Amino acid sequence: MGTGAVVKDISIVLPCFNEQESIPVIIPRLMSSLEAMKSHHQIQNYEIIVVNDSSTDQSVPLLKAYENVRIVHNEGPRGYGKALKKGFSKSKGDWICFLDMDNTYRPEDLSLFVAEIQKSDTDFVIGTRAFSEKGMSLVRGLGNWFYMSLAAIIYGSKLSDVCSGYRVFHRRHLDEILEVPEEGLDFSIHLTLRMITKNVTIHQVPIGYDERLGDSKLSVFADGWAFLMVIFNLKLRRLRALKHSRVR
Repeated sequence: MGTGAVVKDISIVLPCFNEQESIPVIIPRLMSSLEAMKSHHQIQNYEIIVVNDSSTDQSVPLLKAYENVRIVHNEGPRGYGKALKKGFSKSKGDWICFLDMDNTYRPEDLSLFVAEIQKSDTDFVIGTRAFSEKGMSLVRGLGNWFYMSLAAIIYGSKLSDVCSGYRVFHRRHLDEILEVPEEGLDFSIHLTLRMITKNVTIHQVPIGYDERLGDSKLSVFADGWAFLMVIFNLKLRRLRALKHSRVR
């Protein structure tokens, strides 16, 4: 890569489960942002992949109205992580971006990720949300702070948001990412920790976070517990592997 590198081909992957309220808002904004980035020579080509995780509302008919959107279907529903991994496996770009399509993440912020890649040697960028953002509830904000703090203590992480669902990474990491076992919302935090343990240089960019459109898919207690288990179980597996290697 190197300083001043151009992100030639980028694939945008969005998981979708009953997002009929946000689709007419987020897809046009995403297309407009990508076209603006092309006109400013930040990117050359792009594709938009929406993974339909067996939506039961009008999501699919709405998506079919957009010629530039490629729809991939998950038999299921299989979950957030499973949907993302399916979209990643179908992508063609050298760079892959993913974000939620519930209107919480801003498509316009994608230019910040690409600008960071262009000025640095990183090949993995994560968007970090501030506690003060209007879409960040008190419970979610405290949860993010708690997981960030645990990751700092246990893994030496310097990231301020380990659960963010807005990222851009180079395809060279794809095989490693597809091996992340989690298929639910805990996919994101395992992905973060896996990259940290592989000594991948992760850059951060501050992003906005707005109120979502439609119903939240997050269960504070069930998903919160799953996040916690990922943090501890991954560390335990690494300690066991280290102990086994020393015995040998």
